[in-house]
Amino acid sequence: TELFEQFEKRFLLLDSLIFTTDTTPTKSNITTDSTIYNSTSIDSIQTKIDSLIERKINAQKLALKHETGLNITGQAYFRLDDNLSIDEEDAVSRYGAKIQADLRWHFLNSAVLHRKGRLNEIDLQGEIERKNFERTNISLLVEKQKELFRIKNDSLLSSILKHRIYNLTLLNNGQQYLLENGNITTDDILAILNEKAEAERLLASLIDTVAPTRNLYKPTGVIVDIDTAKLMEYIRQYNANLSILDLESQLLEQKQQNNSYWTTLNVSPYIRYSYYFRDDLPNSANVDLGLSFIIPLSGETNKQRKTMTTELKILEIEKSQLSQQILDNIKLILLDIERMNRASKSELSRMQEIKKYIQTRTTAYHNGIGEYNFVSRMKEYNIYLLCWEKFLSFQYQRDCHIANLQSYLPNISILEFCIETEI
Repeated sequence: TELFEQFEKRFLLLDSLIFTTDTTPTKSNITTDSTIYNSTSIDSIQTKIDSLIERKINAQKLALKHETGLNITGQAYFRLDDNLSIDEEDAVSRYGAKIQADLRWHFLNSAVLHRKGRLNEIDLQGEIERKNFERTNISLLVEKQKELFRIKNDSLLSSILKHRIYNLTLLNNGQQYLLENGNITTDDILAILNEKAEAERLLASLIDTVAPTRNLYKPTGVIVDIDTAKLMEYIRQYNANLSILDLESQLLEQKQQNNSYWTTLNVSPYIRYSYYFRDDLPNSANVDLGLSFIIPLSGETNKQRKTMTTELKILEIEKSQLSQQILDNIKLILLDIERMNRASKSELSRMQEIKKYIQTRTTAYHNGIGEYNFVSRMKEYNIYLLCWEKFLSFQYQRDCHIANLQSYLPNISILEFCIETEI
């Protein structure tokens, strides 16, 4: 019948795809179509940010260096005492209006005091800002790479799914034929319909941009081993989150050094010029040289320094906890990578066993040995396709875990710590 011919044609096609070795193998490894290790666009953005932060730091330093502490103040006023007949000054001291200006030097509030420390504050704040941008950019880079891995995986997986769905459609037609002839129950049909619906739902969720693959011989995957000791040591030294906490501690220590009792004093030498307008005598002027001061009597500075000491201890504990948390997370990721490696090897081995089984059964069918069953034979091919799907899934999950490791590494590729071995 026509249905049996469709089965036979399908078997011939699948055999040619599974047992023909002169086609290009379908690859599934982390270096294929990968940009996480070629972050030109992200580096370009980071370079622009670094340049802007550098300009900001230079502007802040220049502004600090121009803090001379010099101020000119002035006042002008008119006396009403004479008009109100309450002026008690003698005729020589009496004046009707006065203009006064003085030049003061608040040297304790100028760039003279703690100049080096305040400049260091600006540098540390700029470096913290740069590290925060760097951390954000790395996160964006990782998400971008995982999306590329997903697109690649969807393309490969959808190609395999199309073959299995086509097989399930033929299986359903075959089961319907057997049902009509009273050879099976509806339970078999329901199982196939459920499997087909699940496969179609999965296919609908994927990025479907390619036709079914012309190669089912063997996927080319890799096992990825991580140099754990080297990776852990690098992360301890250069992880962005830990570096930011280090910088915040340095900034707090610098602020503590800059925050002294002298910064609360207001001692200002000054020179003052005064001009008096008088009605009965000639106008006069005088110049005064003096020193003004304000001495706070509170213990505010000491309390602030003690507060900063406590904050430093909190940051130290926070860094210790974060370091342990990061290392624990990395250990879990490494365990997942190892688990996906083992699962990939196991699934590929299973795939080869099923392939040999299909080859043996195909030879037996051609030689007329044993009972020939179209439905059972199609199910055997679908088991082989399911192995393909699982293998691709394991490789994809492993690659995403490796991309997650990249989020802990600034300015270096995770591939520096990876050793790939083709399965």
